[in-house]
Amino acid sequence: MEVEESRQKELHAAYLCVKVTVAEDLASCEELKRALQYAGHNPTPSFLAKVWHEGETDSITYETYCSLAEQMPEVIIDDMEALFMKVFGNADGKVGEDDFKNMLISGNQDCDLSDADIDYILQEASIVTDGVVDCSKLCKVIHHTINEMKQLSMQKLEERSNFQRINSKTFTRKKREKYSNVEGSISSQTSLNLDGWNEASLKGCFYLDKQSVLAHQYCMEISCMGPTVVKVRPKSYMKQEAGRGPVDTLAYIFRESPEGMRNYIGFTDQKDSDGSHFWRDTLKEGRYVVIPYTSGCRLRERTQDPKGYIDLVENEGKVQLTPEFRLVLEEVFDQVDLDSNGRLNRQEFNLYNWKTSGEEVQDDEWTVVQSNFDVEEDELTLNGFLALHQLEAEDNGGDSEDLWVSLEAMGYNRLGRQDQAAPFIISVHSQVCQPVLQVSGLKSGGLLLDKAVVRSIMENAEPIKIKNMIDLIKYEYIGEHRASIVIQNKAHSKVTVRVDCTRSTNVVTNRPSMDWMVEVAGKSAIIAHQLLPQRLGEDWSVVCDAAAVKNELAEEEE
Repeated sequence: MEVEESRQKELHAAYLCVKVTVAEDLASCEELKRALQYAGHNPTPSFLAKVWHEGETDSITYETYCSLAEQMPEVIIDDMEALFMKVFGNADGKVGEDDFKNMLISGNQDCDLSDADIDYILQEASIVTDGVVDCSKLCKVIHHTINEMKQLSMQKLEERSNFQRINSKTFTRKKREKYSNVEGSISSQTSLNLDGWNEASLKGCFYLDKQSVLAHQYCMEISCMGPTVVKVRPKSYMKQEAGRGPVDTLAYIFRESPEGMRNYIGFTDQKDSDGSHFWRDTLKEGRYVVIPYTSGCRLRERTQDPKGYIDLVENEGKVQLTPEFRLVLEEVFDQVDLDSNGRLNRQEFNLYNWKTSGEEVQDDEWTVVQSNFDVEEDELTLNGFLALHQLEAEDNGGDSEDLWVSLEAMGYNRLGRQDQAAPFIISVHSQVCQPVLQVSGLKSGGLLLDKAVVRSIMENAEPIKIKNMIDLIKYEYIGEHRASIVIQNKAHSKVTVRVDCTRSTNVVTNRPSMDWMVEVAGKSAIIAHQLLPQRLGEDWSVVCDAAAVKNELAEEEE
């Protein structure tokens, strides 16, 4: 019974390497072939021709795919070795390279490999010595490849939530098709109509913090299953740095299990006509985590301080905040008022205090704030917020350095412009229930977000082997609004890769240089470049050359 369940899980995982959900049918013979290969099979052209009749077969369901997979024999090393020995009549399984090639090609109409393909396979598999092919080694390579395909599909399955299967003819699937506008696949933008939907909305912000990016993170609760949309868009302020293009703003969604495990289920890969990015799917009842993300192409450390500064305090007999500083504080207040109710509750004020001073607000401190400054419904008002900073200026005798520390922590430079932070608005819409959205913290996305971003890129790009490196793969995703390069190292040892995008035009990267070296640890994948158009509205192109610089990939023992 356990074997059957394991096999069914493998088939499920392989199918999800090709389609988003098992509710979507395989729409081409190539998709069927890829799904069977991910399941560890080798469907021949003659087999595919029997089950997929060109001009007659429009699609194949998940159930039919499982049935076809069960008809295919399991690949066993002993059977392969016995077959080679029977064909060549050699007990040791070794045969000349020319005889081996002739056996594969001559009179074999099902073979879709060219001479160049066969030469490449033999070379990369290292099974030819002095013109002799070791069929025993070849069988091991084939079996190893089959297991790798299964492992890859299982890894992808682990990072998806187990959505309830729905019939491919239902309303839900049609809605997914209508809004399925992955960047690069369809050039036109979508115009969402969410009239009558239930909404929960909060503000947030990205902050540069040395070498990392901090951002508000959110808990999302859905009380019943139904269509759900997550939207995120940048929010502009007058005091933001002039001349900077809009900071790319996405959000990644994870389902949280009762045990606290978080499984990646999608990100805001579609663009609405209002400039926001959104993700739409049918969500089950439960708890979710939403983590905002920006590539770092337009939000990056300043290379030099601006010339000049604004005065924060004037001291002509009495310490007063300057009008310029008060305007900046009003902008800051609006940013930290995450629920947009015109006041700061304790959590909002605590997050602000932690960001500017590194300290949490204790119970007695919050009581002092409520007792001495203007509050409404136990929340700090704008007047109270301004008065608090007025008191700080007075306590410092007009010295503004501590005030500057707070402003710089919020991403402002000495001109009073925000160039090290990027505010945004995030919203959740449900067609069937009132969603709940709460701020869970202000922190880095960490390894969880890094893995999800890498996975989302790899799922939307075709793998390209890097020259002369059998275990080094480049994933190059180029969409309508952004591009991403991921390097995957499938071997155990680390390798240094040069990823050169200098031949690209009108792009900006998140790296210090278009020609960049990345060190990829064994059995891992890393983002080499994130790229955005430099001048919006103009043509842009991405050309990426990747090569191993220092090969530290160790040969695997047999």
